[in-house]
Amino acid sequence: MEELLTQATVAVEWFSLSYMAGSLAWRTHLHFTQPFQTKFQTRRQTTPVLRELSPQPPIQTVPPSKPRSPVEQLRQQCQQAGIKWRDAHGKHKHLKKHEMLAALKASNVIPFQR
Repeated sequence: MEELLTQATVAVEWFSLSYMAGSLAWRTHLHFTQPFQTKFQTRRQTTPVLRELSPQPPIQTVPPSKPRSPVEQLRQQCQQAGIKWRDAHGKHKHLKKHEMLAALKASNVIPFQR
């Protein structure tokens, strides 16, 4: 029985040594076959940069603006006409659409109609 345990122990030791040697050989192979990269180089994308003789200004893109709703347009017209539409009723109550239309008609400003 003792001999069997000794043989099993030897087999496990040889297996672990061969595993470690194989791992070491694989890492050495990778080290010598792949180019060296630092942590900084692996984080960023390296792309070739084509530089022209005259530098071009950066292109500024304007995000497309969404169309304004009729209520927003009425609020803008009220503001231009000097009509107080914000907090008109107190307690943070703004003018409603029909109230803005009436106020614009009373001030002889043609409101936007959809």
